[in-house]
Amino acid sequence: MASVGPPNGGSPAPRPRLLAEDLLLYDSDGQSLLDDHALRILIALHQESLTAQEIATRYRVPIAACYRRIRRLVSLDLISEAGFVTEGRRRPARLYKSEVDRFQIMYGNGKMLLQLLLRNGTEAKTVVGVPPDVGVSERAPPPPHEVGQYPSA
Repeated sequence: MASVGPPNGGSPAPRPRLLAEDLLLYDSDGQSLLDDHALRILIALHQESLTAQEIATRYRVPIAACYRRIRRLVSLDLISEAGFVTEGRRRPARLYKSEVDRFQIMYGNGKMLLQLLLRNGTEAKTVVGVPPDVGVSERAPPPPHEVGQYPSA
């Protein structure tokens, strides 16, 4: 009979080391992996352990977006499961907590320094240069339109 557990004798396979550059990459839709919703989730979980529904309600993050960001943040080891809540619920809900002890973002002279310190002692740093005449988005701005006219969808 085949075993369903982890292959290396009971402990899960080690995850690759977190690189700060992972946080500055963009997904296939050109969305930042650490966008406004992800930052709200990180801030919320830095203060206390919460369920996805509690995060969505308190911090005004749509629930589907909340679950997508939670999965991404868990895969980056920035948050982790902290247990379950069952009181007043049909099914247990997962609690999540932040694994980030401190982070610092400094910007100056067209460069951004991102420094993360995780609770397990891992530290990651990266410097990103953004030319001052280049926007963050690769998309061209919409063409101007007359007052009262709206661009077609």
